[in-house]
Amino acid sequence: MHRSFIRRVWKAVQPPPPLPARRRLNRAQRRLIRVTSIALALGASTWAVYAYIASAPDRASSHYQQGIHLLGPGDFQGADTQFTQAIAIFPKYADAYLGRGKARQAAGQSEAALADFEKAIAIDPTLDTAYIARGTIEASQGNRQKALEDFTRSIRLHPTADGYYQRGLTYQKLDEPKFALADFNAAITYDPGAPSIYMARARVNRDLGDLPAAKADQEQAELVEKTQ
Repeated sequence: MHRSFIRRVWKAVQPPPPLPARRRLNRAQRRLIRVTSIALALGASTWAVYAYIASAPDRASSHYQQGIHLLGPGDFQGADTQFTQAIAIFPKYADAYLGRGKARQAAGQSEAALADFEKAIAIDPTLDTAYIARGTIEASQGNRQKALEDFTRSIRLHPTADGYYQRGLTYQKLDEPKFALADFNAAITYDPGAPSIYMARARVNRDLGDLPAAKADQEQAELVEKTQ
C-alpha cells in the first residue's frame, strides 16, 4: 500500500493533541485580581450610596406631601410628624420647615413655629410665604414693626393677596388707616373672591369716615360669602 495513503489515513483517525496544561497565576497576578475585585465592589457600593443620597429630595417630598394632606383637615400632630420625617431625610428642605412651622403655629406652639420659619428663611431667603408666616407670629406677639418688614419683604419677592392683606391688618393696628386701605385695595386686585379682605376694608373705610364705601364693602363681603 502506498505510504502517502497510510499517512492520510493516520491523520484522519489520529486523536487530537492534548490540551495545554493550565498555567497557574503568579502572586502578582493573583494580587491584581483581588485588588480589581475590591475596587469594583467599592465602586458599586459608592454608587449605591451616592444614588441613595441623591434620592433624598424625592423621598423627603413624599413625606412633605403627606404632611400637606394632613394639615388641611386639621391633623396638626400628624402633619408635624410627616414634615419632621421629611426634614430628617433632607435637612435643607425649606418648604418642610415652613410646613412644620404652620402645623405648630396652628397647634398653638408659637415659639417652635417661629424657629421653623426662621430656619426656612435661612435655607431659602427667597421663600416669600415664610416671611408672611413669620410676620403673623411677630404681629401676634406685638412686634408690629418687624411684622411690617417681613410682609414688605414678602411682597417685594412675590406680591400676593395674603401679603398685602396681612400688612394691611398690621397698618390698621398701628393706626395707619390710609396705608391699610391701600394694601387692602391691592389685596383685592390679587384675590377679589376673599370676603375677609372686603370686611377688613369696610372697617378701614368706617374709620376714615367713608360710610358709603364701608357699607358697599360689607355688602360685597356678604355676597362673595354666599357664592362660595
